[in-house]
Amino acid sequence: MKRVSRNAESFDALELYTTLSRQNGYRIGISEDISAFQQKIGASLKATLDNPNILHGKRVEAMFAHVLGALGGCQYIKQEDSGAAFASSDEFIPPDYRIVTNSGDVILVEVKNFHMKSLGSRFSLKKSYLEKLVSYSNINKADLKIAIYFSRINKWVLLSPDSFFDSGSSIFIDLPHALARNEMFLVGDCMIATLPPLRIEFIGDSNDEKAKVADNGTALFTIRDIRMSCAGTAITNENEQKLAFYLMRYGNWSETETPATVVDGRLISFAHEMKPENPTEDQDFQIIGDLSSMISTAFRELTVDDQTGIVALDVRFDPEIFSLKIPRDYKGKALPLWRFEIHPNLDFKTGT
Repeated sequence: MKRVSRNAESFDALELYTTLSRQNGYRIGISEDISAFQQKIGASLKATLDNPNILHGKRVEAMFAHVLGALGGCQYIKQEDSGAAFASSDEFIPPDYRIVTNSGDVILVEVKNFHMKSLGSRFSLKKSYLEKLVSYSNINKADLKIAIYFSRINKWVLLSPDSFFDSGSSIFIDLPHALARNEMFLVGDCMIATLPPLRIEFIGDSNDEKAKVADNGTALFTIRDIRMSCAGTAITNENEQKLAFYLMRYGNWSETETPATVVDGRLISFAHEMKPENPTEDQDFQIIGDLSSMISTAFRELTVDDQTGIVALDVRFDPEIFSLKIPRDYKGKALPLWRFEIHPNLDFKTGT
């Protein structure tokens, strides 16, 4: 899926000027009004960029669109809560996105970021706010869903309003119920599994004198070959290699300590090997993660710096660059894959 091209520099800037002109009485051709507009925008932008809650929320909102686009379950994704709008009352609030799934269903989605403090934390939403979202969905004859990103565990859930619990003035849900009632399958999400370990090995030249390991443990190394394997079976197919590399890079398996190969003081090869920390017993294949979580990890790589924090709210790339392109009829020769489409249990209840 690709982003629909539009001249944002011209039209978005003009739209913003039009909005502030309407509020402040700016007139076209008056230099003082243009200066006032620029000063107001500069001050507002600085205040917004200094607000981490707004930044995290907008980044997650933008990330969700890329997740949808990369999952491959939608025909169309559009920001719903932007642009001029007129309503007969103030009982409507447009949600963040309008999407059309591959099956033709129209869904309106409100996106929320939830940085839970503990596994027992509850996500809550004012009932008055939800009612306005539902009213908007009703007049558009579309289903409303709430997308919640559990940022601490890198997990997306898509929930119907009926999946929440009523606490009077608010609705709420905890992680176990959110996972059990998750409807992300509607937009193409699935759980991926394969056989561990996944391994990539970088091979050098055994005759290269420059590859001698120095006293400080370093060596000059020229890569002559790259080999990949799954559960000890060599992966030679190019497409399977790309899939394996994606899973290693963005899946949730952990890297194991893999000693480098040194012969006669020369560095011959080194490898990275990934496998689950807590494998499920009595089965060969192991879950490596949700596709939506892998896409989110890839998006985070371009928008968050571990040292400085958020560096961008969105990316210039199309969602398809984050996609794990597994053909529907895929049957790997060396990289077997299992895809699990998880459907919700709307009747799931614990002692909550």
